[in-house]
Amino acid sequence: MTRFGEKAQSWDEEPRRVAMGAAIARAVGAKLNGLLKPRLMDYGCGTGLCSLPLAERCAAVLGVDSSTEMLARFAAKARAAGLEHVTTRRHDLTTEPLVGSEFDVILCAMTLHHVREVSGLLGRFHSLLTPGGLLALADLDAEDGSFHQDPHGVEHHGFCREWVREQLQAAGFRQVEFETAHEIEKPGAAGALRRYPVFLATARKSQTKKEKL
Repeated sequence: MTRFGEKAQSWDEEPRRVAMGAAIARAVGAKLNGLLKPRLMDYGCGTGLCSLPLAERCAAVLGVDSSTEMLARFAAKARAAGLEHVTTRRHDLTTEPLVGSEFDVILCAMTLHHVREVSGLLGRFHSLLTPGGLLALADLDAEDGSFHQDPHGVEHHGFCREWVREQLQAAGFRQVEFETAHEIEKPGAAGALRRYPVFLATARKSQTKKEKL
């Protein structure tokens, strides 16, 4: 989206956004315990606020986004940190699959509410994961539409957790779990400060086709 490209250079200057990224990274990092150097894809990676803090625990990190400017910022931060195993790719999974790639972990943070057909994206995530692979989704709990001052490109005003669970299970995932990863405090439509919870949903791809949800 053009508006994300325009904001790429100043994206990390918003304290609320940085705090949210750090909180999501911590929550996802706790789920990586026991995984030995996984290959991770961060879909809708932006400037890497959620995935770059995890990079040293991974064998490879691929940042995927539709914004060239966001990816350039992501790559610059990775180079500055000496993270040679971190790469980027401009791609939109909602329009075409990512051929020839496989990941142990897929992270998708604060991107799902911009996706019209959620079920199709979850299906493509499932196909890209190795058996037993982990999907980590972070996004807003269902809200009244006051979170975004500019609603352009917003397809969902957050999500009901049970609906997300149903979509994940329908896509073939199992062991679906939820937690509140963060709460964003910002002015709502009326100007008063409000707290908007951000959930982390994690789910696994089955080890075998016979394994039940």
